Amino acid sequence: MKPRVSIQLKLLIVQYLSVLSVSQDFDFFYVVQQWPGAYCDTKRSCCYPKSGKPEADFSIHGLWLNYNDGSWPSNWDLDSIFDKSQISDLISSMEKHWASLSCPSSNGMRFWSHEWEKHGTCSESELDIRDYFKKALELKQKVNLLKILKDAGTYILT
Repeated sequence: MKPRVSIQLKLLIVQYLSVLSVSQDFDFFYVVQQWPGAYCDTKRSCCYPKSGKPEADFSIHGLWLNYNDGSWPSNWDLDSIFDKSQISDLISSMEKHWASLSCPSSNGMRFWSHEWEKHGTCSESELDIRDYFKKALELKQKVNLLKILKDAGTYILT
């Protein structure tokens, strides 16, 4: 018999560790996901992306680099420009799994640009821009939080 898990989905962000190679520049990645409804509740307003209302599932907020001591690098390379042509084959998947809920409604480019500039540029020794976004999408699929919670008997409001 599976134990029943009680979890508050009022949390804005759920974090879990990824299993990626360790670099000299950082120790590990966090794959940060958010529940769209909780995000909207905490922000008191949100806007659906131009691609439409997100499905009732966790969405990626970011792929963040961290050190074992709890600190993190950010904004390492201000000259590294977000180039959407480098991720053109990933955009439809990113619209589905990495949607921006900020207002006004957008196509996600500003949000993804922010994540690349703040977090992704620190991973350039390990991941280029395409690999950074691709890895986040792969990790979301690998660790399906919604399925894990449902399998544990947690009731999910959709």
